[in-house]
Amino acid sequence: MHLDVSARSGAHARRATARRRDGAATGARAAGPLPGAKVRARSPLTEESLITRGGLTPGSPDAAAAVRLMESEREASRSHAARLLDVAAFWIDRSDPDLALEREELDLAVAIALRTTTAAAGYLIKDAHIAVAEMPRTFERLAAGDMPTEWHQRMLKSVRDLTAFQRSQIDERIALWDLPSIPADRFRDELRLLVAWYETDSVRRRPEESRDVALDGGSRNDGTACLRVTGPIPEILAVVRRLDAAAKAVQAQQRHALEADAPIPFDLDGDVGRDRRAMTLAALRYAILQRTVLDTAGVSVPAPRHRVNVVIPVLTLMGLDDAPATYDGVTPLPADMARRLAAAEPVWHRVFTNPITGAFLPLPAEQYRPTAAMVEHLRLLNPRCAVPGCTKTTADDAENDHIEEFDHECPARGGPTEIENLHRLDWHHHDLKTARRLDPHRHPDGSTTWSVGSPPLLSRRVSPQRDLLTPAIAAHLVSSWEHYLWTLELEALERAGELDRLQREWGPPDPAQDGDLDRELDRDREAVAAAEARRDLDPPF
Repeated sequence: MHLDVSARSGAHARRATARRRDGAATGARAAGPLPGAKVRARSPLTEESLITRGGLTPGSPDAAAAVRLMESEREASRSHAARLLDVAAFWIDRSDPDLALEREELDLAVAIALRTTTAAAGYLIKDAHIAVAEMPRTFERLAAGDMPTEWHQRMLKSVRDLTAFQRSQIDERIALWDLPSIPADRFRDELRLLVAWYETDSVRRRPEESRDVALDGGSRNDGTACLRVTGPIPEILAVVRRLDAAAKAVQAQQRHALEADAPIPFDLDGDVGRDRRAMTLAALRYAILQRTVLDTAGVSVPAPRHRVNVVIPVLTLMGLDDAPATYDGVTPLPADMARRLAAAEPVWHRVFTNPITGAFLPLPAEQYRPTAAMVEHLRLLNPRCAVPGCTKTTADDAENDHIEEFDHECPARGGPTEIENLHRLDWHHHDLKTARRLDPHRHPDGSTTWSVGSPPLLSRRVSPQRDLLTPAIAAHLVSSWEHYLWTLELEALERAGELDRLQREWGPPDPAQDGDLDRELDRDREAVAAAEARRDLDPPF
């Protein structure tokens, strides 16, 4: 592609020359049919054409609403551009390891300001930098209201893995499109084609570099999760075939054992013998995979640092309610699964919470290193890193941190090792606090004010982690106790003949006027009968 730099300024000429070298180095095409630069709509999208295309009646409420929607979308684009411009100011080179603390600090500041996670803030800062610094022409179209926010976000996501030179080339072409008027499907098709053209010559990752095992927690909260294994196709297919062959072999042996009335292999829960039916291949593949011994070539694997906490509401444990439990304070578990897990454990740990607020009640301590019981309590308070916006769990890669630093020379002067002065931080944010770039302050009510930056960029006060079900459980218990006392009172009135006396004094009920009263007396008698049946039973709790 020819770049005419003769009429440009010196700075522009140097930039064009650098881009040409960058393009050659990254393998960008020197020739070949690029997708068409002119992407035009059949007719401009105006207020009048909008009403016509939508089949609306001019001057009608629907037509006025459609025009307002079109203008609000353009205003949203301008507002989004202003936000990206602000966020881009927090950009720091992501490839420089010496700037790691600065990046963590700025990510956290943006996360707190936008009330999002630190991971999302990091992506947003990178996208804002690309938009403002590397793709300025499309950014100008966004700021003018010509390009919908969703289109701009889609474009940024599509070019993340391209080089800076390739992004600049795409920026130049898209900025020439008739963005205010072309339809959404046309934009998506043209964008996909343009990005694919550049991806053809990009340096692709080798399949071996994509090996990964990751946990997908899902969003259904039905007690299930997904383990995603990524790798070269031959390796993945080989694992699948071995697993499938093992499952089929076990299933065949189970069927033979059932026919011969012989001992059943791999009958893990006794279900095969009870139901007289072999396990399904899906169940066998899962069971075999779960019981596979991990080969670490002799490397010793340390034992888990903490127990796994499954926090179950007491009424759920008793079978009186189906409120969900939580696995390590993060993942919801269905009530029936929680009860099965509890039934299989020989030891339960009781956790006290404030019946009004749901706050976890602290444990006392007077030493520098938290006790094992204190650490487990901290994991209840901070199942994720205590820093606002951080989503990293604290099961393993985290530190028990003193909010007010412990004074090793004179412990009495401050920084006590007690629950009120402790929290759990992931290692990155612990390092940030140690570097004085993150300063928490704990208040008497348990809330914490976090100041980010040195000097401070912003601060935010957050409430302590609480058990959300405790207030509901407490209200349910109070209601149950009041109902229990009421049935005892009715029982006493029945034994004293008070209910019969009232009916004699008031006379027979009039269905037209006293229907509700009659039904209420019937309910009272049913309650008394139920109370009589429970006379020898304990109260509800």
